[in-house]
Amino acid sequence: ECRRKRAMEGAREVRPGCSCGHPNCVACSAEGAAAAGARVRPAAGHGGVDLAREDMAPQSSSRSCSKEHSDDATRNRLSADSKNPHESGAMFIDADEMKKRIRRATLKSEYDVAQFYHKTGVFQFIARHPHFERLTLFVIAFNALWIWVDTDLNDAEVLLAADPTFQIAENCFCMYFSFEWYVRFKSFKVKRNGLKDAWFLFDSCLVFMMVAETWIMTAVMLLSGGGGGGGLGNASILRMARLLRLSRMARMARLFRAMPELLILIKGMVAATRSVLFTLCLLAIILYVFGIAFRQLVGETVRDEDGNLYFGSVATAMHTLLLDGTLLDGAGAVVKALSKESFVYVVMFYLFVLLAALTVMN
Repeated sequence: ECRRKRAMEGAREVRPGCSCGHPNCVACSAEGAAAAGARVRPAAGHGGVDLAREDMAPQSSSRSCSKEHSDDATRNRLSADSKNPHESGAMFIDADEMKKRIRRATLKSEYDVAQFYHKTGVFQFIARHPHFERLTLFVIAFNALWIWVDTDLNDAEVLLAADPTFQIAENCFCMYFSFEWYVRFKSFKVKRNGLKDAWFLFDSCLVFMMVAETWIMTAVMLLSGGGGGGGLGNASILRMARLLRLSRMARMARLFRAMPELLILIKGMVAATRSVLFTLCLLAIILYVFGIAFRQLVGETVRDEDGNLYFGSVATAMHTLLLDGTLLDGAGAVVKALSKESFVYVVMFYLFVLLAALTVMN
C-alpha cells in the first residue's frame, strides 16, 4: 500500500520544463513517465492487476493534457502569424499586407523643388502658384519665336545698334527672366539648397548669360565709346555677343518640364546610344571593305555626268557608298555608270545596298 501511494505521488509530479502547467502532466517528460511507470509496477501476488488498472488513470489524464497542450500551442502560433506574419516565419502572409509591401516598393515620392521653399511669404506663394509657372512657360515659348524674328530682321551685331523695337523686346525678356530667377531664389528657405535643383542651376546659367549680353556688354560698349562700331576689343565683343545670343535657344529645354513625353523620348534616345554606336561601327567596317574593293576594281573608270570619279580613292569610294548606297541619295546614277563596265559590279553594289541600307540601317 505504501509503495502504491509513493508511485501515485510520483506520477502526479510536474516535471521541470513543462509548459502546459497541468498538475497531472507527464507527457512533457518521457523520462518522468517511464520512471513513474517503473515505480508503479508491483511484485506478482500483491494485486498487480488492480494496480495496473489504477495506473491507467494518470496515463489517460496525460494524454488529454498532451492534446490540450498541442491545441493551445497551435492556437498561439496562428494568432502570432496573423498579427505579424513576417516575424513568425509563416508560410502564407496576409494578402493585404502583401499589397502594402508592393505598393511601398513601387510608389516613390516624386521630387518637388517646393519642399525646399519657405512655408509662408510672398515669394514662395508666387513661386508655388500654377499661374506663375504657366506665365513663365508662355514667355519662354514667345521668346523662342522672337529669336526667329530677331534672326531674320535684326542685322545689328550688338544691341546698341539695333532698332528700338528689338532693344525694348530684349530688355523686357531680360527683366522678366531675372525677376523669375529672383523669386525662385528668395523662395528657398536655405539658399544653398538651390544647388540641389538642376533646373534652378540651369536657369541661373541662362539668366547670367542673358544679363551679360543685354546689360553688361551694353554698359561695357557705352563706357568704351564703341556704340555700334569700333572701340575696345570690338571683334572679340562681337564674337562673344554671337555666342551669348545662341545660348538663348537653350532656354527652350524648360518646355520639357511641361511636356514629360518629350523627356521620355529623349531618355529613350540616350538609352539607345550604345546600340546605335555599335551599329555605326559595323556600317563603317562594311563601307571600308567595299570601298577598297570598288577602288581596286573600278577606281579609274566609273565617272559621273560631270566627269568626276565615283571611286577615285578609298575615301571617295566610301563617301559614294555612304550617300548613294546607304542613304540611297543617287543609287540609280551609280548603277547606270557601273552597268557600263560590268554586270558583276552592279551585283556587288546591290549586295552592298542589301547589307548596309536594308540590313544594318534597319
